[in-house]
Amino acid sequence: MAVIRELEIKLNDWEARYVLESLSKEMERLKTINTQSEDEDEAADAGNDFMEISSLYENVSKNAVEIFGEQILNFGREQL
Repeated sequence: MAVIRELEIKLNDWEARYVLESLSKEMERLKTINTQSEDEDEAADAGNDFMEISSLYENVSKNAVEIFGEQILNFGREQL
């Protein structure tokens, strides 16, 4: 049986926003590979990774919105 270990971290608002933005960008990159790659293995790996990262994104964003509000998901560079 595998032992699942956990890591707990504390983030302030700007740190949480950068983590969420990075996850969002990685999800887009993986989605592009999944839909455009001619290599079936690469496309499948990207699709699997996308599903894992999207689950992480959902978990982090849910918690971040509860603490910081919906604006935490605004990744624009204009002043909030």
